[in-house]
Amino acid sequence: MLHRIRSQVDAIIVGIETVIADNPSLTVREVKGKNPIRVVLDSNARTPLNSKILNGEAPTIIAATKNAPKRRIDLLRRKAEVVVLTRSRRVDLKKLLRVLRRRGVHRVLVEGGGETRWSFFKERLVDDAFVWITPYVWGGRESPTLVDGPGFIHETDAIPLKPRSIKLVDNVLILSFSMGNSHV
Repeated sequence: MLHRIRSQVDAIIVGIETVIADNPSLTVREVKGKNPIRVVLDSNARTPLNSKILNGEAPTIIAATKNAPKRRIDLLRRKAEVVVLTRSRRVDLKKLLRVLRRRGVHRVLVEGGGETRWSFFKERLVDDAFVWITPYVWGGRESPTLVDGPGFIHETDAIPLKPRSIKLVDNVLILSFSMGNSHV
């Protein structure tokens, strides 16, 4: 299912912590389809040079800030495109999405991790969301969640979800929601 979704988007976005922790390929392997552009939010250009994300199987963009060490940016540019966006601590997501749009990217899948997903929700840059409920109990303090970071404390700040569909696929319940609040 995830590979089918990947095959239908123009780009996949993950944060640097996901790249470091999981070393994902972020390619389409289980279904036929074109690999999307892989985008890493990496403010300080920390992407390991031996990461699967830099293996050449699909185009890769590293989104960094002007605070990233120039030497690291130069090393990464040997393996991927590096887009340097701002002087702030974090990559400006709205600017990044505008850069991607100018390159023909219209459908983006924000795969993760929790901090990255939280950043997109916080900036109100999410149009649709889906949640997979598996027939297993996972959890614990150190377990990943849908969104990490500060979160919304008050209901008035929360993002309202509009249920769109419910599907059962291979014993996995997939809930789809729409937000309709993209501000890019």
